[in-house]
Amino acid sequence: MKVKISRGDEVEVITGNDKGRRGTVQSVLRKKNKDGSYDPNRVYVVVSGANMTIKHQKATGRVRTQTGRIEMEAPIHISNVALVGTGGTATRGGYRIEGDDRVRFDRKSGDPLPKPDNS
Repeated sequence: MKVKISRGDEVEVITGNDKGRRGTVQSVLRKKNKDGSYDPNRVYVVVSGANMTIKHQKATGRVRTQTGRIEMEAPIHISNVALVGTGGTATRGGYRIEGDDRVRFDRKSGDPLPKPDNS
């Protein structure tokens, strides 16, 4: 399965406690099998502002780390998020060949999706 969501994309959470929340993808996590190949069913995304968890961090040695209760985003399975298309609605993404280029497009409207800002 080809991962159609990449870092910098605008996505909407479609299931779970944060259903309806929108944010940008901070990272895409692909888990590996024991033989080193990527497992297509174990793909997760970290969405800004969604699936917030609290991590309790204590001081370690003399290093200046942030201590106490730290709120952070936890990964969400990629099947639980959907791309936000050109019309502002949640949609699926796809690929098609136009000339010599492979273009990502919005499956609802058929419009090409812009390349995400990976900064």
